Amino acid sequence: MKTSFISTLNLWNSPRSAVNKLQADLAKANQEIVTGRHADVGLALGSRTGQAITLRQERAELDALIDSNGTVSLRLGGTKSALDNIRTSAESFLNSLLSVPPLERGAKTVQDGAKIQLTALVSELNKSTGGQYIFAGTNTKQKPVTEYTDVPPSATKAAVDAAFMAAFGVSQTDPAAFNITAAQMDTFLNGAFATLFDPVNWQGTWSSASNQNIESRISATEKIETSTNANQDAMRNLAMAYTMAADLGLSGLRTEAQQVIVDKMISTLGYANNGVVDIQAQLGTAEKRVTEANERMGLQKNILDQGVGRLEEVDPGEAKTRVDALTTQIQMSYSLTSQLRQISLINYL
Repeated sequence: MKTSFISTLNLWNSPRSAVNKLQADLAKANQEIVTGRHADVGLALGSRTGQAITLRQERAELDALIDSNGTVSLRLGGTKSALDNIRTSAESFLNSLLSVPPLERGAKTVQDGAKIQLTALVSELNKSTGGQYIFAGTNTKQKPVTEYTDVPPSATKAAVDAAFMAAFGVSQTDPAAFNITAAQMDTFLNGAFATLFDPVNWQGTWSSASNQNIESRISATEKIETSTNANQDAMRNLAMAYTMAADLGLSGLRTEAQQVIVDKMISTLGYANNGVVDIQAQLGTAEKRVTEANERMGLQKNILDQGVGRLEEVDPGEAKTRVDALTTQIQMSYSLTSQLRQISLINYL
């Protein structure tokens, strides 16, 4: 026959193992009340754990796309603002040329106004958002357009000066430029001068922008262009219109030659303005598609959240009931331990 060892210490320690388990269960139940999901999802779901993980991964991908679209929207908004400024300035300058004959207001006034417009155009084309130049295409870290009025003279200014000298044998500021005829100026504007603004020469002197625009994945199935660049026809034509009025010695030419420049500038500005509107329309379409993609992904996130909730969420009422029951059991265990501490085997001897 075998007897067990009995002592007061054994009686005191008998509830401890049960209390430890109750406390662990209580901690899990409290965690479930706070988080609203199973404390141990894998244990609770078993074979369905993989399904929950898949749903969460899909939701994380949607979150990443929506965050990325925030950057895209920021760039589109900055580009839209810059294009509005460019178009508004060009329209205002063109309207001023059309409302009152420019030469009646003075060639010097037109020349000075064109210098201001050229500086403003370069400034807008060199704008950046979030540390990226918005008119640089994919070359977002490189300032897209050279400042025309740099000191020492920029390559763009030097190219214009060289072309003028080659065509007429004098500089723009030489009094002898007054002898240039209207026919000679027309030939120059449509020939050597226009060549300075063709795509090859533009990128060789004026622009460091890439012709390739940024493409962004705005949803799991959509990838679209979300930028423009300073090499677009509209930008080159605006620069050409302002430069011909600002730096071909307009105020020192005879009236007939001045009129050739003004007429060419007006037609070029009108063409360029239409091009800016086209660019705005393209980016506006891109902006709308980003918004629509975000709305669709928002709905998809809600569906995924519901799926995850059905798998992982706990019933708050049931969790509270378990907390109350476990708390009661622990309190009873503590009470029993207290009573056992008052018992001594000496009382039974």
